[in-house]
Amino acid sequence: MKQSISTLFIIAAGYMLAGCTGSFDEMNRNPNAVTDVNPALLLPKMQYEVINSNAYEYQRGENLFANQYCQWVANIASYFNSDRYEYNSEWVTTGYWSPYYTYVLKQFLDIRRMAETHPEYEEMYHIARIVAVIGAARTTDLFGDVPYSEASRGIDKSKYDAQKDIYYDILKELKEATEALSAGFNVAQLKYGASDFFYNGDVDKWIRLGNSLRLRYALRIVFIDPGKAKEEGEAALSRPVMTDTDHNACMITSIGDEGHPLFVISNWNEFRMSATLENAYKTLSTVPDPRMECYWGVTEASVTAGMPAFKGVTNGLPADRFPSPNTASSTCWGLLWAPTWNTHHVKPSTFKVESPLYAMCYSEVCFLKAEAGIRGWAGAGNVQQNYENGIRASFTEARWGVDPSLYSTANDETYIATSHVRWDEGADFETKLGKIATQKWIALFPNGTEGWAEVRRTGYPKLTPVARSEDISINVANGEFIKKLRYVDNEREINRENATSPNLNSDQGDGQNVRVWWDTGRYK
Repeated sequence: MKQSISTLFIIAAGYMLAGCTGSFDEMNRNPNAVTDVNPALLLPKMQYEVINSNAYEYQRGENLFANQYCQWVANIASYFNSDRYEYNSEWVTTGYWSPYYTYVLKQFLDIRRMAETHPEYEEMYHIARIVAVIGAARTTDLFGDVPYSEASRGIDKSKYDAQKDIYYDILKELKEATEALSAGFNVAQLKYGASDFFYNGDVDKWIRLGNSLRLRYALRIVFIDPGKAKEEGEAALSRPVMTDTDHNACMITSIGDEGHPLFVISNWNEFRMSATLENAYKTLSTVPDPRMECYWGVTEASVTAGMPAFKGVTNGLPADRFPSPNTASSTCWGLLWAPTWNTHHVKPSTFKVESPLYAMCYSEVCFLKAEAGIRGWAGAGNVQQNYENGIRASFTEARWGVDPSLYSTANDETYIATSHVRWDEGADFETKLGKIATQKWIALFPNGTEGWAEVRRTGYPKLTPVARSEDISINVANGEFIKKLRYVDNEREINRENATSPNLNSDQGDGQNVRVWWDTGRYK
């Protein structure tokens, strides 16, 4: 794992270089007006924003939307209604739109422009391409068709590119970036070094991340564009991908006295474990999921009653149906952050703040290879081995930095080998896909944008319709779910002609009951 983040450095550098504004005009500032700087001053802010490292942005993006929509967490605050599909443009802008357009994309374009006249920046540029792809894919997965080819380039009203075109381009970007990094350069290169919070400038790990991302995004389009998916996926599998948790792309979130943004916001007492996740933890195998105690705490009410237990909350509850008392549901006081709670039932006065915030993990790559294997893709390897290794790697990731004396590994292999988790080579394709996708959903926690994307892509796991929907276009009584985020108000007002076109998203227009291009309707 990598060095800790220096919040002051990132925020100061990012705000000086990118500006502190979410306005449309600033978002489209001409990059040619920027004075050349070393890309090492730009990459940290790109990495910081591309995975919502700040607790404020993480809450307004991941936690209030994606984490709830994939039913990992449930809301218990009366002043938050996003769990019931109510849209809040300010939160979406802060959590998703601005981080990509104001920081990630804009600063990537600055690095690209500088690399055109500074050959010693080529390696830095290709690494930045991989980071920019993460941001682009996340944005289009959330919204569908979005500004891409003209965005952040000084064009007043950027056109909206079709998601298919965006996906084809990000796959091209990953191919070119990894090939360039693998081939090396004719000119001595400047290095990111400690300015690279993911890998400390380790080019081999960047190559593995780029190829692993190419596999992720190839499978993202497999139901809508199987030929292209197989071509890209097999190409990725023929190259080096992640083979160990040491290859995980992450930042260590020891930020002052705060830490991982999910844990920080858990102490604001506004969300709990969802009932859907609780059910998965407890019923998929003959033993409880070992990851549950790592992330989640037994409820305070159960400890008081002398019967410590984990408990989730139904998604989409109106305020008058919130659990009472709210101490009867689980918050993020697991071994990863509050090691004394589950083990000794001592309410923590201090917390272990250092933990990784992941962009991509080895466990996910194992599940990607397992799915590629059931599809018959060349280079995928043994399906069962990849599936089971993905679960084992996820156990390791959930226990990162936890004192080994606080947990037991005795049930690990029993969990893998029994009941619904057990691999059955004789099962049909859908059954195998369901097992792989469900375990990937558990392992991806708490990367909500990926978790939600995979639920929509595969239809697994089978989620429970929310208790109530504030969006009248989504009929939860008929089993319907939210399908994407609508465009932010600023775009709908200033870039109205493009943002409100009925031709967007395969002629569906915009709305939360509109499917993105790769969503083929494997759920309601």
